[in-house]
Amino acid sequence: MNSRAYVRSLCLAFLCLALFTTAGYLRASNNWHTKGSKSTDPHLNGARDMNYDNLIIAGDRIGPVRMGGLVSDAVQHLGNPDRVFRSTFRGPGYASDEVYYNYKDECIQFTWTDSGIEPTIEKGLRGINVTCGKWTTTDGLHVGSSMKEVGARIGQYCPYTRPNGTLLIATKRGIWFEAKDRNSPVSIIRVMPVMDNWGGMCTD
Repeated sequence: MNSRAYVRSLCLAFLCLALFTTAGYLRASNNWHTKGSKSTDPHLNGARDMNYDNLIIAGDRIGPVRMGGLVSDAVQHLGNPDRVFRSTFRGPGYASDEVYYNYKDECIQFTWTDSGIEPTIEKGLRGINVTCGKWTTTDGLHVGSSMKEVGARIGQYCPYTRPNGTLLIATKRGIWFEAKDRNSPVSIIRVMPVMDNWGGMCTD
């Protein structure tokens, strides 16, 4: 494959990545109900289990919310969500509702598919997302850290500026940081799948 074709394939891969990360939210915005909770959804049983840490672990979890983990486990720790959005979109690959759990005080959001006996948290590119400084990485990065701090501590990364000016710092090991621009503090941290490429955002 020549270099031009290679660059074109990388750009196409990134476009697919960008579309995938937003597709669920677009589907939900057209098909969700603000009161999307069902009686069959995982609910808190008894008192919350407050025995959990506030660590962000790349490619794995944020506190008690683990990629591929049981929704019921996360709920037993965090309680019932403050807001539930449910996408009823149906199409190829979407045979069940997608449910979005949002926690105001914990400022955490994750997605799961309403299927099976024990629903599990999505392991895909929408990730587990936090928007406040309650959660922190093992090296002290959190929402509110500067993008310069992030760049200095996380090792290899890919900086990508979106058309609207927002700055994304992505890693292959499964953690992304977002800010309004390069001079603004981190506003979102996302735990993502571990990847072996930059999806067209950067070259190796």
